[in-house]
Amino acid sequence: MARREEGVTERLIESARAEFLEKGYDGASLRSIADRAGSSKGAIYIRYADKADLYAAVVKPAADGLIECLASTFGEFGRIPADEQEIRMHSFADDGIAKMVDYIYDHFKDFKILVCSGEESLYSSLMDRLVELDTETTYRYIEAVGNDAVETGRLTPEIMHMINTAYFTGIFEIVRHGMDREAAKHYVYRLCRFYRAGWSTIFHPDRDEGGGRLWASASDAPASPEAKELVKREGGRREMRR
Repeated sequence: MARREEGVTERLIESARAEFLEKGYDGASLRSIADRAGSSKGAIYIRYADKADLYAAVVKPAADGLIECLASTFGEFGRIPADEQEIRMHSFADDGIAKMVDYIYDHFKDFKILVCSGEESLYSSLMDRLVELDTETTYRYIEAVGNDAVETGRLTPEIMHMINTAYFTGIFEIVRHGMDREAAKHYVYRLCRFYRAGWSTIFHPDRDEGGGRLWASASDAPASPEAKELVKREGGRREMRR
């Protein structure tokens, strides 16, 4: 069995990070990564099956950490008594999104690679996980506060998926455009304000100036039994996770 020299793995990861940042996934070369690390391609293959495996070793820890960060924030919100959730939702969301942006910028190189390198599978996987986590949390919130958005058909699984996908795609534009941390926070704050207004028309159509006609037609198609059951199921998970 080949002996692993101490420190080589760390040098390979740093060299791969630099290579992927500079050349993207397609342009990155295992030979070049090995040369940067003062090592050999053989040392890479001892540790990683191929370029995709090495790529995952570089970016997946940051992606997993972002999910953990968001899950922790959502879990903390879910432990707030139901009668306080609607009151505290916006302030809690503002704090949570600030933590998310700070996390992204604490690991900015890895997210730059993940979002911009041209290798789509892990970025798509991260987006799917973020959307699923946000969707589960939204359903638990609806169940906790007794909102009728699903029951009346204002919110469907399809609309939920579209909104959440667009939201997280928008957030990652701060990475695509290479904004500095403070500019990114201002951008994301405005993005949140935009989506908050949209969610308000779904959760509270009676407060939507000029939107009554739209929701009058939308509510003609009430939620399917499957959608109602989804809210109950996700609400039940909330109780189980306490």
